Amino acid sequence: MTDNRDRSLIALILIFAGIIFLGDSLGKYNFNIFFFLRSYWPVLLIIFGFHILLQKTKFWFIVPTIIILAAGYLIYLLLNHQSFYFMPQIRMRIFNFKNLPFR
Repeated sequence: MTDNRDRSLIALILIFAGIIFLGDSLGKYNFNIFFFLRSYWPVLLIIFGFHILLQKTKFWFIVPTIIILAAGYLIYLLLNHQSFYFMPQIRMRIFNFKNLPFR
């Protein structure tokens, strides 16, 4: 039974990754996968850790539910905001040239 649960988790991840990449390639939104993975890779470790802990219990459905909700929220944000930055405060510090010492 856990083999089917592992396959369903991988299938959910692939489906939502495909939806995000399809929307990016069709021009619906701009999504940078490398920035996302570089910034939020600990979240992926946490999700897979919970999956390993809960896969043989009666609460195995929690991890796929979290993935569905998080992916749906991410797709909602990407579709409803023209310019979407994951961490706007860091972007402002990097590109603020007024406070540089060599000016």
